[in-house]
Amino acid sequence: MQGQVLVEFLPLRAWIACCAALFAFGANVPGAQAARALVNAEVPAAKWKAIKLRNLPQGTKVSIQAESANGGLDLIFIHGDELKRFPAAVSPEFQGSVERRLAFSAVVSKKGDYYIILDNRRGSEARKVRLLIRAERTRTPRGSTAPGATGRKKGDTEI
Repeated sequence: MQGQVLVEFLPLRAWIACCAALFAFGANVPGAQAARALVNAEVPAAKWKAIKLRNLPQGTKVSIQAESANGGLDLIFIHGDELKRFPAAVSPEFQGSVERRLAFSAVVSKKGDYYIILDNRRGSEARKVRLLIRAERTRTPRGSTAPGATGRKKGDTEI
């Protein structure tokens, strides 16, 4: 269903249903163009976990705030096509290290499923991470083109 944002984390099935309902309801209310979710996760030592954001429309702004109270790990934000290659080299929308706190925003380059990977493969202890995730659809003014529909190639500079 286009416009639905669903964060998927298997042990939190009830939370998943709430998030889906929140965004599905919000998508039908004029002026409501955002969804927000709070996720607490524990990533075992030498492991990684992925949190799925379903059906993000192109141009959606995703903001993530991550906090780790007990040590660092890597955070990678990728399109579903890239997950097929992970843990081999991927081309992420964003990649950074969470030592204590990390906050970033990225605009989705193409529609589809996206993943937030919490990577603790280099860690010797489990890490607890708290994520605040916000997905906000950008509005395209009438008569203008959608993001990426300008005929420019990826990587071209726009002034």
